[in-house]
Amino acid sequence: MHNFILKLSHKIDNSSRYQKTKSFFRSILEDVNYPYKKYFDTFMIFLIVISIVILIISKTTKIPEWLMTFDLYFVTAIFAIEYLLRLWISHDIHKYIVSKSHQNPAKKSEHYWVPLRVKLSYIISLPAIIDLIAIFPKFRIIRLFKLYHYMHGTSSLFQALVKKRFEFVFLGYMLFGITFVFGSIFYLLEYGINKELHSYLDAIYWALVTISTVGYGDISPVTDMGKVVSMFGIVFGIAMISFVTSVMVSAFSERFDELRNQDSIHRVHKMANVIIINGYGHLGVTIAKKLRNHKQYEPVIIENNELKANMAMEAGYQVIRAEGSSAKLIKELYKTNNILAMLTLASSDIENIYFILNAKSIHKQSVVFARMNKPYLRAQYEAARVDNILEPYNVVGAKALRYLRRYSKKIIFFGYTHKSIHLCRVLQDESLDVSIYEQNKEQYEMAKNDGFEQVVLIDYAQENYLEQIKFLEEAVVVCAMNDEAINVYHIISLRAKGFENRIVALSDSKEDNRKLLLAGANKVFDMYEESAIEFIDMIETHIQGDTV
Repeated sequence: MHNFILKLSHKIDNSSRYQKTKSFFRSILEDVNYPYKKYFDTFMIFLIVISIVILIISKTTKIPEWLMTFDLYFVTAIFAIEYLLRLWISHDIHKYIVSKSHQNPAKKSEHYWVPLRVKLSYIISLPAIIDLIAIFPKFRIIRLFKLYHYMHGTSSLFQALVKKRFEFVFLGYMLFGITFVFGSIFYLLEYGINKELHSYLDAIYWALVTISTVGYGDISPVTDMGKVVSMFGIVFGIAMISFVTSVMVSAFSERFDELRNQDSIHRVHKMANVIIINGYGHLGVTIAKKLRNHKQYEPVIIENNELKANMAMEAGYQVIRAEGSSAKLIKELYKTNNILAMLTLASSDIENIYFILNAKSIHKQSVVFARMNKPYLRAQYEAARVDNILEPYNVVGAKALRYLRRYSKKIIFFGYTHKSIHLCRVLQDESLDVSIYEQNKEQYEMAKNDGFEQVVLIDYAQENYLEQIKFLEEAVVVCAMNDEAINVYHIISLRAKGFENRIVALSDSKEDNRKLLLAGANKVFDMYEESAIEFIDMIETHIQGDTV
């Protein structure tokens, strides 16, 4: 017998027709992304509704015989077939038997016991029990619970509650214990005195109704001690309701986020020319806006921060609230061939590199452009096989460099910071006259160590250095302090003291650009604006290259 079963298992395992058939039924019964499942679900929901309507109407009105026959035979047969199919696809017994066929013959029983135990665990699961009972016409009302299978939102919420089973089991024990204790005390205090209390079951019933705060009022305490017990029962009941509510809210809120993401991904699959933006910071905001204005691309935002995700939703973008480096998310997004490119714009290089690795490992043809924050990590980005890298401050620096060359050979920098370091070094290499005014001692020392001779440590509360600068008519001032408020202060102070030459601001705070211009800056180089333009150029260059 064992050899026959083993031979049959190998035959089934090697049968492509069998595998395709089982795969089809597994998809149509369980895979929410399968395109034909929605038609099957709609059909089954229709049968359930019709069956329940017939049951209700038959209680008060005589209905046609053919309708009863339809319900009792056709609908019942469909539910019976569905139950058997779900039992069939619940586990691949033949695969387990084949995988264990090389083991010691003395352990043949294990070849059958383990898969049968898995089948048995499915049979005694709540959904399977509901499916089995719902087959019988006498229990047609149970068919309402089968909606769990066909309404994805409902099944998802049920799964959310299942995840909290420890909390609910604990609450169940607690409810049982409190009900038993209060019911017993109430019985001892009120039995023989309270005319409404006829049995111990009545006492338990009273305790449950009181603890649940329903309070039907059909049984009420008549003794003083009984009333005291009732008050304690009500207090415990309120506490338990609060606990149950918090557990359910927690479970549902987690699941609602997942459902929202699934809906967002489903919408993304229907869009064309999608650009995925991982990170909705200042740079992400600017790029998304430019892509929308471009009208050829559809920006989709991936953001795990609730505040930023809500901002993106309010701006009208399709938002997926999740970790961008989630392998499952990347796999779902690439189920359709509508993503042109992915941009990872996190301020953390580690996050960006991890995102690239995930995208490339799941979909080798994926196109990923990245923001690089620390230049010394270029080798790591290239090892992750990024398609192109953009260094925001270098982009700004390159454009500012062309501007400064055009207007002056004497440049005064307020701030030797991440905004200006690269630009200062390039200008120094070109032998231009560079002066640096820095308030931070560490940055001051760094500038001195980098070979700059004209470095001044300032206290911006003292304005004597501004008096000297205002007479340098041929100089161009570049404001590149980390704090934009100090940059605004320097610009407005220089203008107030009569400085008429050009003032340039290097900005990485889009909200302050208007203030910088109002203070008197001739030109503001916005890191996010310039970087956004560069990223869109990358996308268009890639698309044109593919077209050619």
